[in-house]
Amino acid sequence: MENPKLIISEKERDLMRSWIIGHQAPDIHVRESLDRLYKELDTADVRKEEDMPPDVVRVCSIVDVGTPAGRRNGLQLVMHADADLKQNKLSVLSVLGSALIGYRQGASIVWRLPKGDQTITLERVDNSRCDVSALRP
Repeated sequence: MENPKLIISEKERDLMRSWIIGHQAPDIHVRESLDRLYKELDTADVRKEEDMPPDVVRVCSIVDVGTPAGRRNGLQLVMHADADLKQNKLSVLSVLGSALIGYRQGASIVWRLPKGDQTITLERVDNSRCDVSALRP
C-alpha cells in the first residue's frame, strides 16, 4: 500500500528540513524515519499557509491515532525541545511524529515502527489551537 502524498506549508517544510538535518537521532529507528520523511518532503504538496486544509497534521496539531499497539488520543505534535509524553506532547522528530506530519484525517499510513512496518490510522486532527507563525528554527 502506498501512502498518500504529504501536504505541508512552505514554512513547515523548511523548518522540518532544518530540524531533521540538525537532529542527532538517538537510534536507528528514529534516523530511518527522519530520512524517509526528508525524502517525502521532496515530493510533498507544498502550499501557502492560507491554502492549507484544516485536517492536515501540522507541527502543533492534536491527534488521535490507532496503531497495532492500541489507540492514542490527544497527542500534540510539538518541536523536539517541547516533547513530553507524560503531557501527551509528541516530538515531530520521533518515529511516530515523523510518520504523522503532513497527512490528513482519515489516512492510513504504513510506517516502519520499532516492531517493523505497521499501519497507523489518523482518526482525528484538531488544529484549532495551532499557531504556525510562532514556530522558530
